[in-house]
Amino acid sequence: MSTQDRDLQSNARATTRLRDLVSRLDESAMSRSLGGGWTVAFALVHLAFWDVRQDVALQRFARGDEFPAEDATTNATLEAIAPLFDAGAAGDMAVRAAEQLDATLEALAADQLESLRQEGFAYAIERWRHREDHVAQIEAALS
Repeated sequence: MSTQDRDLQSNARATTRLRDLVSRLDESAMSRSLGGGWTVAFALVHLAFWDVRQDVALQRFARGDEFPAEDATTNATLEAIAPLFDAGAAGDMAVRAAEQLDATLEALAADQLESLRQEGFAYAIERWRHREDHVAQIEAALS
């Protein structure tokens, strides 16, 4: 099994884990602090944003555009506008974004995935790492 295949399978497992977590969250859980000014809801918005960002970038890449570099100010920008987000929709959006990104990655050819890896964009493929980190963070805060 190739590394790409393992990563796509790991993405699917992380998406399932995220979906299961979201199904257990209520309003009280969504407002639970994770420290550093983050709540469960914001961590889910953060996950949704980054999966959507990677999905858009990958779709452009699939059409022949260069894969864009990330902006180091993005997380701080998200934190600044966090009060505008609907906490109740955060979980569903995170799951939908993960599912969409997983589908986009599945549709890429093996040579496209390898090109992304060679160019230093493996993080766009290995989304399971980011999802697992935040799911574990949320689970720890809720236990």
